[in-house]
Amino acid sequence: MQLPVCYPCLAKRFFCTAAPSLSRWEKVEARKQWPERAFSPLSPLLKEEGNLGAAFEIFVRYQAGVALITVLLIVFLASLTATSLATLQQIAIRRSTVLQHQQQARLYTLGVEQWATLILIRDQQASKTDHLHEEWANLALALPVEGGILSGKMRDLQGCFNLNNLWRSATGSPTNSADPPERPPKDDEAPEQDHADPASEQPSTSEPPMPKDADSSQFGKRGLDKVQLQMLQRLLTLLELKPGLAQAMADWIDPDQDPLFPDGAEDSDYTVLNPPYLAANQPFSSVSELRLIKGVDRETYDKLAPLVCALPPGTALNVNTAPTLVLAALGEGMDPVDLERLREDQPATGYENVEAFLNAAKITLNAELKALLGVDSQYFLLRADAQVGDGHAVLYSILLRDEHGVRILRRSFGHQD
Repeated sequence: MQLPVCYPCLAKRFFCTAAPSLSRWEKVEARKQWPERAFSPLSPLLKEEGNLGAAFEIFVRYQAGVALITVLLIVFLASLTATSLATLQQIAIRRSTVLQHQQQARLYTLGVEQWATLILIRDQQASKTDHLHEEWANLALALPVEGGILSGKMRDLQGCFNLNNLWRSATGSPTNSADPPERPPKDDEAPEQDHADPASEQPSTSEPPMPKDADSSQFGKRGLDKVQLQMLQRLLTLLELKPGLAQAMADWIDPDQDPLFPDGAEDSDYTVLNPPYLAANQPFSSVSELRLIKGVDRETYDKLAPLVCALPPGTALNVNTAPTLVLAALGEGMDPVDLERLREDQPATGYENVEAFLNAAKITLNAELKALLGVDSQYFLLRADAQVGDGHAVLYSILLRDEHGVRILRRSFGHQD
């Protein structure tokens, strides 16, 4: 049955009572057949009689377009979700790969550490002196390994001025024997270990010996070592730094609270800072402590740090490996240029004893200063570098070599101090 239509009313989306030919029942049926929202885009077609079929087809197409847009929106959201999940998966895979390479690089540096201990043991068996022409001082620049490359460099820690020699310890023995001063271990550092298992976390149980080059007579009196203080002042002068800093460094490790005149510094100088802190009043455990001392700024630290070290009190200075600036600080009026020429003419096997060096350099020293000179070394610093894929690791290890072998005193990944 074709229903009569009131076109003006259809344009307004409802059937009105102005169509007398439509009964109430016919109006209800018409509303069921033609939903209100269908007429808004079809109004132009409904102005002419006989276009209801065309309007119905357009209505069907309109509904199909809406469904298509809905499907496309769902597909877009699904694609976006899948892309996000794939990206997160790639990030996770990348992170796992980098962590694996990083761990492999750390293990490689431990291998370099083990290799260095073997070199030091062989060197000890082959020679009683240590100099810069030996194997430990000339490690290979690069060692290719599966998936990466390794490198190592070893430095003689007894070839620098020992800050802890500024203060003489109690009668009979130096502070903490041959070990560096005690300090709380860091998370990334290993305790003292035997060379047979550098990756082990078990501390060494054997007692390290006293520095074998130190004269026990120098420890007969506890207190400030003025000879070493003067040597440090000369070194600071050669570096064009303030020689008064030596007194502040001596006050940092002495046990009293009386600052040296005129440039000393004790707790009263540090507690007024922000943040406040106290003087250590014990031997240096690391050269980095210099940054805390009054008067030491960044420029001063950068100049001084490569020429000083923090070893047990009484540790001797190796004249075969010491830089010319450190050797020039042994006495007044010594020219670093002359000592550099002397270094170039140094025997291939190094000086056999201290007297041979003093005679070649034409230096006369007092017995107290001469007692802290030597031609061999016990303490070495190793820097091991490993690059494996995207992983990079740097290991700093302090090694002690004595008649018992080689032990790891301190280990640090990433930073030396």
